[in-house]
Amino acid sequence: MILVDSDCIIDFLRGDEDAIKVVAGNLDEVVSSELNSFEVFFGIFDKENIPKNELAYAERFFENIKIFGLDSQCGKLSANILSDLRRRGIEINQNDCLIASVMIKNGISKIITKNKKHFSKIEGIEILNY
Repeated sequence: MILVDSDCIIDFLRGDEDAIKVVAGNLDEVVSSELNSFEVFFGIFDKENIPKNELAYAERFFENIKIFGLDSQCGKLSANILSDLRRRGIEINQNDCLIASVMIKNGISKIITKNKKHFSKIEGIEILNY
């Protein structure tokens, strides 16, 4: 399994050739999380005028891949990751820690993202750039 991050999903939905190529090349392994779904849909709903086709594309995308949820185990794991990083003077986004916890809990070691800065700080996660 390879988790596809929000930035890649957004680029994919916008027709970015590199994002399409990496998702299509790993289609049988691509999964995501509820948090990624939230981030993508928030970006759509936060616009003054919501483009109907953009909303439909996002809905179709998420309907066709497995979405992993967040639970109390993920909350505990992400809090541990974030506090450990902070103790070492490393700051990353809380959402990225939550996404990482979903990955770790479900045995997912690879992520497709442009956010190498944050995810590279989390042990055990391999980043696939596009």
